[in-house]
Amino acid sequence: MKPLTSQRLVRSPMPALVLGLGLALSAGPVLAQTAFQRLDTDKSGAISREEFLALRREMFARIDADQSGTVTRAEIEAARQAAPGQRQMQADDRIWSQDANGDGQLTLAEYTAQTRGFDMADRNNDGQLSPAEFDRIARFIAQARN
Repeated sequence: MKPLTSQRLVRSPMPALVLGLGLALSAGPVLAQTAFQRLDTDKSGAISREEFLALRREMFARIDADQSGTVTRAEIEAARQAAPGQRQMQADDRIWSQDANGDGQLTLAEYTAQTRGFDMADRNNDGQLSPAEFDRIARFIAQARN
């Protein structure tokens, strides 16, 4: 198995903020800080909604193995298998609740339309995640995984 690195932690293909960052966040404060720094691409000291959406677009591209523009159940399962040691990344009902037209596939538009994880993490509703808000999610995920 490949060693865990901050780059590998953040680039793991996972379908939501909490689960998309779950491994990095639960791995400890140093790696969570590294994940925060990588996501804060404009180096403003906060993760904006646009930076979050950029992560969602990146994750979608990684999950969409055949680059068809849609993500299927098989591609999500393959992404799960590519993240060794992970518990089930997200319940199917949460993943497929994003499938607005019910066709059994997720488009990029459907995948990026919902920002519930970001909204829940943004405690002060200022449209960005501060280091403290990000750390709070890191601690929550670490506790949930134990």
